[in-house]
Amino acid sequence: MDYDRSSTVEKETAPPNLKELKNVAVSYHYTSSIPLAVWLRTSSRILKHAEAYLSQGVTDQAYILYTRFIDLFAYHLYKHPDLTDLKRQKDSDLYKHYLSMKAQLPKLMSDVEKLNDVLKKRHDDYIKSVKAKGKLIQREREERLKEEATEFKRSMLLNKSNKDIEDKNAPESDLNDALLAKKLKSLSRIRLNNGQNRSLIQRTTYPILPLPHNNIDHSVPQLNNNIRQTSKENKIAPKQITHRAVNFTEKGIPLRTLFVPSNLVDKFLKIASRNTKRKLETCGLLCGKLNRNAFFVTTLVIPEQESTQNTCNTKNEEKLFEVIDNLDLFMLGWIHTHPTQSCFLSSVDLHSQNSYQIMLNEAIAIVCSPDKKFHKHIGVFRLTDPPGVDTISHCAKTGFHPHNEKNLYKECQRLGINNSKTGHVVMMENLSFETKDLRK
Repeated sequence: MDYDRSSTVEKETAPPNLKELKNVAVSYHYTSSIPLAVWLRTSSRILKHAEAYLSQGVTDQAYILYTRFIDLFAYHLYKHPDLTDLKRQKDSDLYKHYLSMKAQLPKLMSDVEKLNDVLKKRHDDYIKSVKAKGKLIQREREERLKEEATEFKRSMLLNKSNKDIEDKNAPESDLNDALLAKKLKSLSRIRLNNGQNRSLIQRTTYPILPLPHNNIDHSVPQLNNNIRQTSKENKIAPKQITHRAVNFTEKGIPLRTLFVPSNLVDKFLKIASRNTKRKLETCGLLCGKLNRNAFFVTTLVIPEQESTQNTCNTKNEEKLFEVIDNLDLFMLGWIHTHPTQSCFLSSVDLHSQNSYQIMLNEAIAIVCSPDKKFHKHIGVFRLTDPPGVDTISHCAKTGFHPHNEKNLYKECQRLGINNSKTGHVVMMENLSFETKDLRK
């Protein structure tokens, strides 16, 4: 197999530079209308996610999330209106939680500076590598052209010498045939050389540096060790299969692929069947792992909950998050039934989904409508971004209420292997998962 050096350069992906990463880190939807307790919980998840990214050598995503955490506490949360009342309750667990997280800022800022150096060196090394390869390709091309020019000149001189000899010795009839043959041979050689030159130019055209996409497209680890490990992991990363993000939000943020076990919905509907018969909603949490730049739902958690025909609210959330943290899982979304309604996101559902999506862009809502009178039984949704996330984040209303804005959410399940752009959620067969029912 021929080794085409230029194609190798063109296929390399430029790592994002620090300016792009910082822009992504601070491009999130903050609003003080969301309770401080929710933001503190979100901040805890951000640190967990950053640790997971760093442990897998996804340094740029770790940098984004650590920077986002710092930005939240340095520029927003200290001004949150809930904090005024919270300071009067200095013995409350929530206030202690706020102080403990804020106390981590100095160390995090120091560690982010170290990540800053790692990422800057990686980007600089890439630029140097591309320039070096470009110069090598140019040099090889020039040497090849010189060799061909020399060979062409030599062959023309040889042809002229042979022609002079034949002109002197050949009869007139033979001379005409010989001249014709020589001209045809010369034309053939020139045409071949021109063809080779075109091929050479095509192969050695300078590669265009690809614009790096925004890698967006969310307990603090010991970063020093992880940074050293990351440098080693980066050297072997190209040998590993990595899931490439092919889906994006409406503003161009990449969405990593989210794999959901194909039999999870059926399992959930069996769990919910008792409530469904009584026309009560049931909800569950979709939790999982990050693996090679894709998310996999590995655990269906059924929290303690209070249900009505149109709502489902979790109870004892401290226990719920303790379970998730102990299992070291990402919160990848939620699933719930509409026992008396069709398959859609209500205004209450939109606010619930927003609380997941501000933590993780890829988070989803699966809605199940078991009643056979409805044509659509299963829907996989995410808020649009924009306008959905921004609109819901700035909506202070509670309960069921109308939203005048259109296109606040959309379906995001991928419609077949050949339609990857239709959604970032893939229902995958033979993907195992476990169920944890906290109601028992």
